Amino acid sequence: MSYQAYFLLALLCVTGTACSTPALTGKILFDDPRGTVSLQTTSDPSIQATQPVNLEPALLAQVLKGIEVQYKEHGLQSLMAGRSIPVLVFSDDQVQFLAPLLAEGLRSAGADQRVAFRVLTTHEGSMLESSTTETTSGFLYAYGRQLCVILSQYRSSPMLTSLNTAGDSEYKSKPPDLTGLKDHIVLFTPRAAQRSDSIDPPGGLQTTDRFLAIDYQLLQHAPAAATAGKTAPISDSSVGTGTSGASAQSTEALAQEVEALKKEMQSLKQQQQQGNQKQK
Repeated sequence: MSYQAYFLLALLCVTGTACSTPALTGKILFDDPRGTVSLQTTSDPSIQATQPVNLEPALLAQVLKGIEVQYKEHGLQSLMAGRSIPVLVFSDDQVQFLAPLLAEGLRSAGADQRVAFRVLTTHEGSMLESSTTETTSGFLYAYGRQLCVILSQYRSSPMLTSLNTAGDSEYKSKPPDLTGLKDHIVLFTPRAAQRSDSIDPPGGLQTTDRFLAIDYQLLQHAPAAATAGKTAPISDSSVGTGTSGASAQSTEALAQEVEALKKEMQSLKQQQQQGNQKQK
């Protein structure tokens, strides 16, 4: 397929007569010009969600604010330019829009469902330029104490992509990236809460999809610990016992984590027993 054909395909994508964005099917929870959130039923056996789950919108906001995307340089480019700086995936307005809707979705979702989202950002044009719309989309589901997030599009704009690569000979032999995620990796801050290496991503993903697993229970305890550290008074007697104090805090944090894991296992067992009773 020639580059001109890809450009025409991008135009069709923009006007909505073709593949503009992945279709969000299923139960629509909310839909307006800012974006869409829906529940999707999946038959993928690799997605074993532990849902419904009740997570506060403030926690979901914390998750969204921690998701970053970073361009991954190759070869000489990485040596000359160095490592690029990660940037936030979601703006403050998008976080405020998505957080309560995703919380509602996770409360309503079953074990065979995932919460799909799509946010749109429209940039007004001028007399010489038409307006453009950027799309960021994906889905998430809960698995144990993790939130699994799959990002399918990041600030995707087929029109801008085609215009920006019109003079690039490299793109004449291959299609332009319409997802905004090619040659990018997805990270999470704080890094301690990222669990992507310990959990396998679900099957059936596109090559440009980016998978992220986040320990949301760790995030739930982090704000309280940080607040305690800021408000705790510093006395003369504590100066000489800093090491023992840190050890006590570590032991207490470990005990809290173990207790949380016990509660999680009990909850999973109860859900399994309820499922078996329903099958009978």
